[in-house]
Amino acid sequence: MILGYLDYIIFGFLIFLNILFWKKEIGEGKGCILTIIVGILFGLLLPTISSFFEIQRVKTIVGNPDSTELLYTYFIYPIYWGIGIIQTIVIGIKMSLKNTDKLYKTDSIK
Repeated sequence: MILGYLDYIIFGFLIFLNILFWKKEIGEGKGCILTIIVGILFGLLLPTISSFFEIQRVKTIVGNPDSTELLYTYFIYPIYWGIGIIQTIVIGIKMSLKNTDKLYKTDSIK
């Protein structure tokens, strides 16, 4: 099982946050901060936590596993990296839509 229970919880929470993200207005300069946070979270922090929990789960079930039984835990890193790239694209689309709306708004003279 490449994805563990914690991964499913994280991805469900991520979908919920994306729905809130699209409904909420983002202030100036926060897109870059969000991109850095997404990079740190999905690049290193979340895959490491997920691998740790999966290794602990296997240890409680199997006892003392060898390295080949836990080899699949390394594949969680590219999965999280791909989701991080998708999140960065989503943030970029949201920021570009905001900039386009601001660009084409004109004041009407009555």
